[in-house]
Amino acid sequence: MPKTWNIKIDNYIQANPNCIIATAHVDTFPTDLPLEPNIREPNRKSATYRQVFDSLTTQPEKFFSRHSGIVLSANKVKPSKTSLELEILEANEGGSDGIINGGHTVLAFEQAKTYKYDLTQARVKVTIHIGLSEDEAKRVFEKF
Repeated sequence: MPKTWNIKIDNYIQANPNCIIATAHVDTFPTDLPLEPNIREPNRKSATYRQVFDSLTTQPEKFFSRHSGIVLSANKVKPSKTSLELEILEANEGGSDGIINGGHTVLAFEQAKTYKYDLTQARVKVTIHIGLSEDEAKRVFEKF
């Protein structure tokens, strides 16, 4: 059964029929999205993670302009003025949805929330590809 996640946003654009780009709130961003399409496992000891975490926690209001964002794949997206509802098919359901690129970023969100950092001013660009096959999701990732 597909699962749904809600992402609180300030705004979004429908870049094409199968792609939405949004400005998302970090403080409420779901940190339990599947990592299935992402071939790299997030690592707290990596330089990438440390840089993202430091940027997020020292100047959260500047995070949007200093970060390239998160790329997701979803089976369906239902946009509203203030949120995006994502329907995610996990691998055991024949899907390839979840985080394509940005696993270290989402891990940094989770850790910053655990340590009670104030992330209310932090925003992140989120690109959501809709209805990708597993091969298509892997090809998107190869661009990074």
